[in-house]
Amino acid sequence: MADFETANQLGEAVASPANIPTELSFEEVIKNRTAPPCSLNDFMDYLFYVEHNAESLQFFLWYYDYVQRWSGLLPRQKALSPVWEPENASEPRSRFITYSHKRARSQKMNKIISIMEMESERNPEDPFRDQESRASISSSASSIISRPRTPPSAVLSPTESTKGDWQPFTIQPFRDEISRVVRQYIAESAPRQLNLAPKDRDNCLRAAQYTTHPSALLSAFLVAEANLRSHSHPKFIRWTASNGNRARIVFLRIVGMLLVLLGIGLDAFLILSRQSHFLRIACLVLWWPGFTVLIAAYKSLCIVLHFNGARQLRPWELANDLEQQDTDDSSPSFTPTEKDRDGKHSYRHHCRKDTQSSLSSRGADPLRKTSLQTFGPKNDYSREQWFALYRQKSLAQRIFGETAPVQNAALRLLQDRTVFYAVLCGGLLASGLTVASLFAPSGMFFL
Repeated sequence: MADFETANQLGEAVASPANIPTELSFEEVIKNRTAPPCSLNDFMDYLFYVEHNAESLQFFLWYYDYVQRWSGLLPRQKALSPVWEPENASEPRSRFITYSHKRARSQKMNKIISIMEMESERNPEDPFRDQESRASISSSASSIISRPRTPPSAVLSPTESTKGDWQPFTIQPFRDEISRVVRQYIAESAPRQLNLAPKDRDNCLRAAQYTTHPSALLSAFLVAEANLRSHSHPKFIRWTASNGNRARIVFLRIVGMLLVLLGIGLDAFLILSRQSHFLRIACLVLWWPGFTVLIAAYKSLCIVLHFNGARQLRPWELANDLEQQDTDDSSPSFTPTEKDRDGKHSYRHHCRKDTQSSLSSRGADPLRKTSLQTFGPKNDYSREQWFALYRQKSLAQRIFGETAPVQNAALRLLQDRTVFYAVLCGGLLASGLTVASLFAPSGMFFL
């Protein structure tokens, strides 16, 4: 497992957002418009297994889905949960001046609120509404507007409660769901606690007791988004650009160093001998590949795998393949004739589909692990089956492990640039050493 957790540490600094292609931007990944290994499912796996920050994306996806579902409510239902403003808190307004300037007036809040207001104007109360819509609303009324199955005090623990006289409004839409989200991501004892500042956490706890409007948890959403956009996403792109694990990259560095040392040894032999100076050009055959492999390995890239259009499978992907084999008889799978958006054969089954149902927290995603659902236990993979199996693999099995095709064209373009840079720099270094060797006087010690 350490092979993949330390993959980024073997190469350069993390890529900046400015260097990331538009096809691999944060928006494209979140909307699941990118092919593997840069899909939304791969981003979730990276956060869960490598960066250990999956709760940010889990909360982000839930909030995105929640805003959409909130926009579909009737105006009379939305009226039960007003927009949260710092002035609604019981503390003096002066404590929220800085916060209001940074959050309440932010473009994101205005955009989200404006979207919901547009939905309200687009769907006014009409006695002649479509019968199917009314049937859908009535069938879900019990889940949208309901009293919590747990007492209001269970939303926050005694040590987390802000004011003893605050109680959540139990007839508000999605009250049960907001209470669960608070216990899952916001509260101090939350199993998937977000990395929030004390002021943001306190504001979310107060707001969640007052309203179920999306603005109640907007500050937590902005923190999660900023963390994903500026920190996790660039590191994810850099990580996916590496097509080998740590064992293979270290092996390539050793191979490259051996080639360079062999070239130096051959050059020294030719310099000390009475052979023609032009025979020293033969060292270029060892130096150029050696430097090229070294530079590419420094950027965590295996040139052999790149020319084959492949990458090594992650340890958890190997386990997923074994689990998928058990369900192939009862579930549809891709055939060699099916192609992805880049036109390449897609033999691997995508775990997360580009559908609203896969992003929704209303039902369990059958194509995703339970631990990666919106609601679930603490994010921990140490008890998964693949974790122990991968530790038992030998060094040779890790270096020459199974591979899969790289289906993302934009990612291949990034790797092409890295390979071109490695070949160019390797050629320049090898040529410089060869030219310097040609001007070195012969030792004339032996034939």
